[in-house]
Amino acid sequence: MALRPTTPPLNALRAFEAAARLGSFARAAAELSVTSGAISQQVANLEASLGMSLFERNGPKLTLREAGRAYLPSLRRALDEIEAATLDLVTHGAGERKLVIGALHTLASSWLIPRLNRFQNENPDIRPVIETLALNFATPERSPDLGARQMDVGLYFGDGRWPGMICDKLFDEIQVVVARPGYVASGAMTDENSPRDPADLLGHYPRLVHTTRPKAWHDWAQANGIAITGAPGPAFEHFFMLIEAAKAGMGIALLPRVLIEGPLAEGSLEIVSDAWLKSSGAYYLITPESRQDVPEVRAFRDWVLGLASQSGLSE
Repeated sequence: MALRPTTPPLNALRAFEAAARLGSFARAAAELSVTSGAISQQVANLEASLGMSLFERNGPKLTLREAGRAYLPSLRRALDEIEAATLDLVTHGAGERKLVIGALHTLASSWLIPRLNRFQNENPDIRPVIETLALNFATPERSPDLGARQMDVGLYFGDGRWPGMICDKLFDEIQVVVARPGYVASGAMTDENSPRDPADLLGHYPRLVHTTRPKAWHDWAQANGIAITGAPGPAFEHFFMLIEAAKAGMGIALLPRVLIEGPLAEGSLEIVSDAWLKSSGAYYLITPESRQDVPEVRAFRDWVLGLASQSGLSE
């Protein structure tokens, strides 16, 4: 298929991306194994086709103009996708049944991946590909664009109301207070008769903080009728970081039960309080409406919903 009339030649796009990244026609030429003049000409042709200048030229030094800065990020993503698609085709061929699953980092590593072998055993002809979905828990209403990243389904957190998505609830998020075994009972930070009363826990031990859920401890305390006491402890951006910090004895952590089943079972974490918090959001399987009838998607949906129904993780 021929390129659309508005699509510049690939060589010109590659020349611009390399020159912008390296800040020099000469360095771009060395990377692409062509002459500096060839890079300069390709960029000039690209600018002519776009009808605007992308670089400010000051001798050998290149500085991106506003148009170049706006163009570069999307172009890089497009070139990366071309490279990834080519590598995937060369490596795996065209006939495979692939399912691209986007998931929150800790949910993927702590809940999905330990169980994924069961899906493969039941569907040996489907090759799962797991990619990371990012989520700012302060704005969980924002739906991830699975289509732009060519994902078939996603495991996500929020209220289950995302336009263009079919949302199947997997389980509630129940948060519990955990620590390294013996951390509370052994009096690691205080006397030997360390308390497990919720209010006393807050006063005696550093509380580890999730930076994108800064109100989580406040919500937990309010739900259990106690007051926050003591200063907050170290803060971490991701749940997997909080898990490791708690295992290392850095403090007490408020963590979703679904993400710590493994550490609880293996004995690297223990629940240190009966007080818990049900979050306002829940975990969902999300499927773009355009992908709902894909056989691989249907197979995964049936499997993961069955798995979730047996989890006992909802009230």
